[in-house]
Amino acid sequence: KGTHFTLDAAARCVSKSAPRHSVAAPIRQDCGDDAFFLARHPRSQVLVAGIADGVSSWSKQGVDPALFAWELMVHCEAAVLTAAASAEPAAVLTEGYEATVRDGGNLMGSSTACIASLDSRSGRLCVANLGDSGAVLVREGRTRMLETKEQQHYFNCPYQLVCVPLSMRLRMQGGDLPAQSEVYEAQVKTGDLLVLATDGFLDNVWQDQMMEVLAAMHGKPAQDIAQRLVELAYAAAHSMEPSPFGASALQHGMRHRGGKPDDIAVLVARVIHSPA
Repeated sequence: KGTHFTLDAAARCVSKSAPRHSVAAPIRQDCGDDAFFLARHPRSQVLVAGIADGVSSWSKQGVDPALFAWELMVHCEAAVLTAAASAEPAAVLTEGYEATVRDGGNLMGSSTACIASLDSRSGRLCVANLGDSGAVLVREGRTRMLETKEQQHYFNCPYQLVCVPLSMRLRMQGGDLPAQSEVYEAQVKTGDLLVLATDGFLDNVWQDQMMEVLAAMHGKPAQDIAQRLVELAYAAAHSMEPSPFGASALQHGMRHRGGKPDDIAVLVARVIHSPA
């Protein structure tokens, strides 16, 4: 049997702050502190996508939070392309993180991560999520077949993978491990839409708003849907309308009006039937 499913996939992002003066490796695109990848496992033909959000508080120590997020995604992509790990998302995240730390030298930072894999033969979708980025699988623009939950130590402090130089590791405790990611599974159908997003999207866009866009754009190219979702989140982040972040803040006894300006990255993958 040949391949049964493939993905029309695209990522779009927007930075919260002024554009970077230059974009140099490992940073591939100016997404602020967010990063992403999309790759195909050479042996199993599993399609793997990932998204990461570098924790911005590192900038107070003169560290560019995007560097670790991109290094993590680049190493996860390499783990897929070289078949260094199985295509299971948790294995990809583990191998990617260990390789990032191993090769990191003086690299510092921390990041959330959400990795998804689709077995193009069986249609099995698997997602591993660590922190407050996330994934949702939507069928026919109206039914959520899979939805990750955020992992937080306390309000606005997500689970995160940490990288510090060897010389600092003995003095510095903290950070979470890929093994702490939560794993989700679903069976896809042709036409399903998978959305991976950082909290810059999830904190600003209500699920109903997202579903409206997905229903209205059902059948449109993934790049158009991703662009529309980023635009929606950007507008919401800069408005005074109630936001999911504000609602969450209220549950924790804090007041927050309107949206939450942040870097926004959205990866959309549309499941397409491909002849066996």
